[in-house]
Amino acid sequence: MLTLTLESVKDYELIDSGEGYKLERFGKYIISRPDPNVLWNKRNSSLWEKADAIFDANKENPSLKFRTNSQREFGSTHWNNKSVREPWVFNFDKINPHTNRISVGVKLYLKLTPFKHVGVFPEQIENWKWFGSLIESVGQVSHDREILDNKPNVLNLFGYTGGATLYAAACGAAVTHVDASKPSVMWARENQKLSGLEKAPIRWIVDDAKKFVAREVKRGVKYDAVIMDPPSFGRDPKGKVFKFEKDVPEILDLVSKALNSKPLFFLINSYSLGYSPTVIKNMLGDILPLEKIECGELQIPEKSGGRNLPCGVFARYSDDHR
Repeated sequence: MLTLTLESVKDYELIDSGEGYKLERFGKYIISRPDPNVLWNKRNSSLWEKADAIFDANKENPSLKFRTNSQREFGSTHWNNKSVREPWVFNFDKINPHTNRISVGVKLYLKLTPFKHVGVFPEQIENWKWFGSLIESVGQVSHDREILDNKPNVLNLFGYTGGATLYAAACGAAVTHVDASKPSVMWARENQKLSGLEKAPIRWIVDDAKKFVAREVKRGVKYDAVIMDPPSFGRDPKGKVFKFEKDVPEILDLVSKALNSKPLFFLINSYSLGYSPTVIKNMLGDILPLEKIECGELQIPEKSGGRNLPCGVFARYSDDHR
């Protein structure tokens, strides 16, 4: 079992954590927001006074007062914003160790959302590096991103604001990005332009993941690789409930019918409290050889050292003999 610990990222730090909250730096701003895994004490209370914005889970956001009850249930909270000017930019650059130059660069707009997220999950960067290397191994990345030769066809389900999509495209993939949230897909397209990847072969799809994959199966579309980042629980604009334990196995079964016979990789993440990495591995093992699947936990180290914050679990498949 693996422990993927986030390596140094210029625009991100976990400064401190404790008493149900984490203190993070995203670019030029310091953010305080809740995390259910943080059951220990803060190490340096004075650092928290430097927060530019604090998420208050007990304070209602007036801007959401006209939404439906189902929407309010998952978005009726508030940021105490002291000095953050939105949006601001998060940079992630992959450095080529041989040339010491940037080989892949992704830029993302960040915003304070009513759901405590800001537009990027830094812990996922280690998995980005993993699938990026696999994509690059397929063929030389062309400077003309309109050329589709030697580009793996990647399906990214629950793609959110496009970090994984853009990184995969920058490494040389053709990507189909699917998310049921139109605002999230619009945000992702803004990130595409910000990253200078306007010519990258990306299809942006606003749709339910299960329904979209079912249609792809009927059309006979095949993918070389899949990224899945499903929520533990969700509700779409029409009120339909998404439950990890019910919907993810059904989606995996559908996706298995849209995979090429020798997939390049398959990555699935889980933020559901209580599921071990082995559970996710066994689920993925229903559609791919179990012996070629590894699993583990994503962690972020505190800047002060000594403590790591668990940030979810994952399982990932790759065929080393492809």
